[in-house]
Amino acid sequence: MNDRLDNAIRATTAEIVSAAPLPPSNPVSAATQRNKIPYWVLPTLVLLPVFGFMYIRALTGGAASSPGPLTDGAALYSKCASCHGAAGGGVQGQGYQFSDGEVLATFPRIEDHIRFVHYGTDQYRLAGVAIYGDPARVGGPHITGERGAMPPFRDELTTAEIIAVVCHERYTLSGADPSSDDYVEEYNTWCSPDAVLYSALNNGELDLVDNQSTEIQIDGTDITVTPIGPSPIDGSSRE
Repeated sequence: MNDRLDNAIRATTAEIVSAAPLPPSNPVSAATQRNKIPYWVLPTLVLLPVFGFMYIRALTGGAASSPGPLTDGAALYSKCASCHGAAGGGVQGQGYQFSDGEVLATFPRIEDHIRFVHYGTDQYRLAGVAIYGDPARVGGPHITGERGAMPPFRDELTTAEIIAVVCHERYTLSGADPSSDDYVEEYNTWCSPDAVLYSALNNGELDLVDNQSTEIQIDGTDITVTPIGPSPIDGSSRE
């Protein structure tokens, strides 16, 4: 009788022990005891990248959002960078250097610069124009087709976009000083944020290709320019 009772007690004890849950392991126990993230922290974490973006924009947004040909030209210059380098340093065997005043030496007058980008090398050859820039250039003039073929951009860019790229090449890459006697008039006419000529071209109010007049009036302002014209012409020195 006692044996049967002892056996029954042992069996019941074994069942209770086997049914009891095992104690949690150390990592699980640590996780359950760790402090929980407060519910209000989650929205803050989600918004942190937004706050960071707004902070950066507050510090740097002014220059990046300034309108005008220099800003527009910087964005468009990627079309030229493969031949002339991202910073205008030139590419061996392809495009000439623009930086350190080089493009200004070739094109002392912005109209010649714009016209060459507009028509490209082949049209200059067809027109029999051998020197597309300053014929008295220090170091020698640049001869049409002497170093690769400049593609025409008249079918890819508007006149206003070509002017924007040219302004970027002259003032940002080549370093023309817009406050100097040599460039202040050019800058105010073509490349400043308030340039009425650029604005008129950008709005489609002016045509410098078919319009061959050198005297232009825009918003009551008289402007003297050499238009692009219907075909390439010889380059010129600074007057």
